[in-house]
Amino acid sequence: MTDTQKYQLLAVDDEIANITFYKVALSRLPVDVDTATSGSEAFEMLKKKQYDLVLLDLFMLDGTGIGLLQRAEREGLILPTVLVCSSASDKAIISQALSLGAGGYLKKPLAYQQLLQAVCDYLNIPYPEKLAKGASASSQVLSASKSESSAVEQTRKSAEVLQTGKVESLTRAMSAMTINKKTGKVEVHTPKGVGMLEYEEGRLKKVVYNGKTSIDALEALRYESHREIHIELNN
Repeated sequence: MTDTQKYQLLAVDDEIANITFYKVALSRLPVDVDTATSGSEAFEMLKKKQYDLVLLDLFMLDGTGIGLLQRAEREGLILPTVLVCSSASDKAIISQALSLGAGGYLKKPLAYQQLLQAVCDYLNIPYPEKLAKGASASSQVLSASKSESSAVEQTRKSAEVLQTGKVESLTRAMSAMTINKKTGKVEVHTPKGVGMLEYEEGRLKKVVYNGKTSIDALEALRYESHREIHIELNN
């Protein structure tokens, strides 16, 4: 990747305020943000251009983000990592999105730091505050973008995570399983017990932790301190 090349992100939301928020919040990262205001528009863009990450609203005027995921599966369109965005009350549809291959989810309303941290985690790039002190915003962006082509680099880093079987964060474990379409388990060791995420060809099929299941279990794990996270592959 040259100094002028950046990761490619597609933000899909029918509310202009949210689209503006994505573009402004992500301007500090080495990311070019394209936008779509409907699932059908996003699908056509995904057919024409290779993206590294998609932020997908689950409820839009022309249908749901679920519809886009189902159409991609039906028509054989290989999607990049997809983060679905929805409110905390939409647990059933979030679970459905994860079972259809979404790599993770973000709860609305989104906070600035929450969005940046999630995008950095899924693209395997440094969070802005962790970059060299004293550098200008523009130089920080360029320093983060000096790497291989974004898609190749993202796949390489996630493959390294799978080879070691250990990862520093739940987000990156989920990203690695989804990007590489792996079947296996992610064990999350916390002070309160062990959580288990089961994947089949990159799709999250089951989550259990401390008596909770599905999104309730995943939410509990996201806010626990993690002692260790292990990945065990079946393929």
